[in-house]
Amino acid sequence: MSKYLSGKKVLFIAPIFHNYHTSIISKLEDAGAEVVFCPERKYGAAFKFINNFYPQKLKRYQARHYEEILEKSAGISIDYLLVVRGFMMPATFMAQFRAQHPGAKAIMYQWDSNKTNPFIHLIPSFDRCFSFDFEDCENAAQLEYVPLFYTDDVKLAAARPKETLVYDFFFMGWYFPERYAAVINFRKYAESRGWKLKAFLYIPFTTYVKERLKGIKPDRSIVSFRQMSRQEYLSTLCTSRVMVDVSNPNQTGLAMRIIEAFACGVKVLTNNRRLMNDKIYVTSNVCFFDDKSPVIEDETFLSTPVTRAAAVLSIDEWLSKMFAAVNNAN
Repeated sequence: MSKYLSGKKVLFIAPIFHNYHTSIISKLEDAGAEVVFCPERKYGAAFKFINNFYPQKLKRYQARHYEEILEKSAGISIDYLLVVRGFMMPATFMAQFRAQHPGAKAIMYQWDSNKTNPFIHLIPSFDRCFSFDFEDCENAAQLEYVPLFYTDDVKLAAARPKETLVYDFFFMGWYFPERYAAVINFRKYAESRGWKLKAFLYIPFTTYVKERLKGIKPDRSIVSFRQMSRQEYLSTLCTSRVMVDVSNPNQTGLAMRIIEAFACGVKVLTNNRRLMNDKIYVTSNVCFFDDKSPVIEDETFLSTPVTRAAAVLSIDEWLSKMFAAVNNAN
């Protein structure tokens, strides 16, 4: 791998989410960087308590968190700032960071939409800004489209000899009402066709309690209070014919599960027709459906061979693409 960050110090701010943050840190280090990692928020009981019971205090709580990041990085000569999402990052943080590190180059990548995690106001503070969301990139001229990536464990899973297929369809994601309703509808449809579906929705216990208070009783054979392990996820993905994607209605980008499915040679059934806008779209790999009335019009989709979508970005390609862009900027 090219040592394009040899001798450079990178302040990296991101969510702690599955293995993605550790994979990015590892790849930055492989490229020669010394990485200072700071989570975008705290992950203890205090954050959960404020977020659930005193949301009006969350803005100040987050502002203090970013002040602590500034204090941590103040005595370090930072060459690059890499922000992935940056939950509730205040504009004052970037102003102070620029004052502390005037020579640093700043990169922002958004794997959430502006609707779910407002960030448009921060764009002028960064040298280059990227997003996975099609609509956000259309609405903000300085926002460049870069899709999500797959990590090395996906590459290893894809390289193993294909095991016997266990499921016709697999869905794994976070719970929200529209997605849950779509999974219930699709399960009925799959059962009527004799297809085997593995459905898994992670629901935080607090969300489950809120749903029960509304009179909604999510099916516990589908929802779980624990997240699916990475190993179980990849094993299930690689033994499924098709990954089912019910996109978040508040974003238009391609979910990580779509990228990982293509990297593993698994087809995708999705309600996100924006996929046709991306160069990874190959007609034999993708089928679209209406999540409110799920029907697969051409059932030969399940039996036709997969065409590998070579344009899917590895994590190495994803990182080098963004750093090359900021280094080549005028």
